[in-house]
Amino acid sequence: MITKGIIEPISSVFVNLVNADFTAKQRGVRITEERIVLDGSPEAPLESIQVQIANVESKFASAISDTGEIRVEGRVKDGVPHLTRVGSFEVDVSLEGSIILCRQVDQPGMIGKVGSILGQENVNVSFMSVGRIAPRKQAVMAIGVDDQPSKQSLQRIGEIPAIEEFVFLKL
Repeated sequence: MITKGIIEPISSVFVNLVNADFTAKQRGVRITEERIVLDGSPEAPLESIQVQIANVESKFASAISDTGEIRVEGRVKDGVPHLTRVGSFEVDVSLEGSIILCRQVDQPGMIGKVGSILGQENVNVSFMSVGRIAPRKQAVMAIGVDDQPSKQSLQRIGEIPAIEEFVFLKL
C-alpha cells in the first residue's frame, strides 16, 4: 500500500495494489522492506513504519534528511494512522482531514499568529503539534483543520516572517 501511495502521483498509468511493485520497478524504484520483530512473534502487530525515498523532489523540503532522502515515520495509535517524524523533526499528527505543515524558527507567538489567521476565516483547528530540534532553532508545526483555508489565508500564513516554508495537505 505504501508503494502504491508513492508511485501513483508520479505515474501516468493506473496504479493499484496489484501492479504497484511492478510499476515501481519499471520506474527504477528499488523497494526494500525490513521487519524488526520486537516481542519474538512474527505475527505481532506493526508498531511503526519508516519510509525513506531517495533522489526525488519534495513539496516540503523539511521532510528531506541530512542524507538527501525524504524521510517520514508513522504508526497507528488508537486505530488512527499518525505521522511521528518529518525529516529530523518529531511530531504527533493524526492523518485525518487536512493539515498545514510549516517549517519555522521556533519563537513565541507562532501558534497564535497562525491560529488567528485561521480563526478570522472561521477555520476550526482540530489539533496542533510542534516538533523542534532545540529551543529557538528550527521547528515543524503541524496544524489540523476542519475546513480548507482560502488561498488568501494560506498566503498570509506563508508571509509570517518566521515561517520558512509550508504546505497544505488534504488527506
